[in-house]
Amino acid sequence: MPDYRIGPDGTIVTFLSERATHRASRANRPKVGHSVAFKTRRDTAEYMHVGEAEGFTFEGKEFLAPDEKP
Repeated sequence: MPDYRIGPDGTIVTFLSERATHRASRANRPKVGHSVAFKTRRDTAEYMHVGEAEGFTFEGKEFLAPDEKP
C-alpha cells in the first residue's frame, strides 16, 4: 500500500498511511486521509523526491509532468 496519493492536478498530496503522518511535525501532525497542498507541481515533486529517498511510496506520480521533476 502506498504512503501517499498525489492528486490529478499534481499539487495535492493525501496521507494514506500512519507512517506517512509521522513525517510531519508533532504539533501539526495530520491524520490518515488528510491532504496537504503545494503551490506548484515542482514543489510536490521535491516533497516526493525527499520522501522516496526516505523509503516512502507515492501513488499517482504520473500526474507530475516529467519536465517538472527535480
